[in-house]
Amino acid sequence: MASLQMFYQPGALMHLLILCLFLETPYGQENWNNPLSLDMIVSPMKGKNEFTVTLQVKNNVGQCMAVKVSTVMNPSIKYLSAHAIYTSCLCSANKYFWDIQVSDNTALQGKAEVVPAKSICPDDEKIFPVTSYVETATQKIIVS
Repeated sequence: MASLQMFYQPGALMHLLILCLFLETPYGQENWNNPLSLDMIVSPMKGKNEFTVTLQVKNNVGQCMAVKVSTVMNPSIKYLSAHAIYTSCLCSANKYFWDIQVSDNTALQGKAEVVPAKSICPDDEKIFPVTSYVETATQKIIVS
């Protein structure tokens, strides 16, 4: 009973409430609001107006999740190998690649979407419960 007496003091109770509020917003909720982070890098290749696009997708939560990673179609962009759409189990971070040729100055948008994990992530992994989150990253591409 003596250990609970500290909560009867107004100052201690106020500190406890402030701590709870601090943990709730924005830091305690940050991972739930942004389970993914994206970083897009566009690097020139040897060919004229050819680029390698790297989209790094980082998992911000402590649980694996199934993600579908792609780029948004753009009439100024031609995919040199294929317009690949990747689906994988993301537990920490992964990089996804595309080789493109650009005809005009444009912007390329990469997209990562959390999808249902059945048959994608191993059954023994702890899976992130959200299955309808989308994050995007956009990079401007200037042709020479």
